[in-house]
Amino acid sequence: MENLEFMKKFRPNNLCIKEFKYWIVCLREEQSTLGDVVILLKRETQTVSGMLPEEGSEFTEVIKWYEKLCIEKFGAIKFNYMIMMMHDAFVHYHAFPRYDKVVNLFDIEWKDNNTLTNFRTFELLDDELLFKIRDYMK
Repeated sequence: MENLEFMKKFRPNNLCIKEFKYWIVCLREEQSTLGDVVILLKRETQTVSGMLPEEGSEFTEVIKWYEKLCIEKFGAIKFNYMIMMMHDAFVHYHAFPRYDKVVNLFDIEWKDNNTLTNFRTFELLDDELLFKIRDYMK
């Protein structure tokens, strides 16, 4: 990985699931639903309109990979995406898989309450569990 100091809050060195040419997919420390990730552009730019065409093109590959992974590993049925950049002024997307049933993984029942995705209803996980989920998703 190159110098990604601007995105250190998301801990790419510890929580990276997959690295693409222009994007990094990292597990979110806060799991609203199992498999929540942040998809980070590896180049610092403050606006979506500042993305290069090749970055936008690769983003669709990233989404296809992520959705396939969550469907196969967890049984996700749909996905929510947010790009807010209110506190972190660089291009990144939050991705949330959605479920119509309980997912049992690592002796935990993961439930999707089918509510609006937000940043207030989440479970902050310890590193041990985060690393298990990260490794399971790799």
